[in-house]
Amino acid sequence: MGRRRAGARGFSLLEVLLAASLGVVVAAALVQLFAATSRSNVLLSGEAALQESVRHALDFLARSARGAGYLGCSSGVPLVNGLHGDWDRIVEVEIVVPVDGFDGGEGNRPEDWNPTLSALPLRGVNVTGLAFRSANRIRTSGLRPGSDVIVFRRVAAPVHPLAAPWRTEGDPLTVIMGQDLALAADDFALVSDCGQAALIRIGADAEVGTTTLSRPPGSGLFDNRPGPSLFASLEPFGDGDRPAAAAVARIVTEIYFVAEGSGTDNRGDVVWSLWRKTSTGRAVELVQGIDDMQILFGVDAVPDDGSSAPTRYVPPGSSTAPVRIVRLSLVASGVDAVAADGRGLSRRFSRTLALRNR
Repeated sequence: MGRRRAGARGFSLLEVLLAASLGVVVAAALVQLFAATSRSNVLLSGEAALQESVRHALDFLARSARGAGYLGCSSGVPLVNGLHGDWDRIVEVEIVVPVDGFDGGEGNRPEDWNPTLSALPLRGVNVTGLAFRSANRIRTSGLRPGSDVIVFRRVAAPVHPLAAPWRTEGDPLTVIMGQDLALAADDFALVSDCGQAALIRIGADAEVGTTTLSRPPGSGLFDNRPGPSLFASLEPFGDGDRPAAAAVARIVTEIYFVAEGSGTDNRGDVVWSLWRKTSTGRAVELVQGIDDMQILFGVDAVPDDGSSAPTRYVPPGSSTAPVRIVRLSLVASGVDAVAADGRGLSRRFSRTLALRNR
């Protein structure tokens, strides 16, 4: 019983060591393959997230560009400013300029942009554009140095038809409001009848159905001028040949810029984001991972030649010719993705946007 069976033998020490060595090599290869696959998955996920971020950012900008300059049937008619402030001092409602741009410089002081950002409602500087609500100014210190700023303006749909002609200061502004209420107290709006238009500030909330909106006069830059000074150059709205076209629409101004986001990436670095300030409201962070925005305006240097095609592309602030096309370039980064060389994932994307209402 204690005698070993013929032909039976165990592994030698050399064979055991060889097998163990091969096992270590295979295990190491599997670990490296798993790590590489994991890095590849992270990189692919980062690429997908980066592309999705840029798609959202460009969609926001494209929608604003498509609407820029929309005034309903008031395009090309005289626009009267019914407020005390000059157009260029009330940038949040400067409907006479559909598209504005500011070319970024090296720093983040207002004067580092061309033209200076002091025209915009900024926080933290002494000399700046006006803001209807001071608490809703743009925080200057967080702006991305060198990144451009773009502004789009339009009137919002739907427009609300007048229920009765509007003639003088004492007349009520009677409007037919649908279920989609787009007017509220302190909104700025355009009253028009396809032959003339006037900027006013609404003094009361709208209600569904036939409602009366007030236009209270005041003395501030954002306040309404007295009726006689406004209507001296205007015909009654909704009277005569244009009764059916008279309407009121809210003015929308959208300011896009790149600034510090609300968080950090997995390396503890600042995340840059695309922000938007709409009309007199507070700026909102739209898309994280947008590091830079550069703009070129396709301008028509010969606007009376019968063609709407741009004749050249210029940076913002370098031409007063009508803007026909906006060429956008965004640099996006993967917030938590790292490229193979250890650097943060970064890509540049471009799109050309035609302005439909110019």
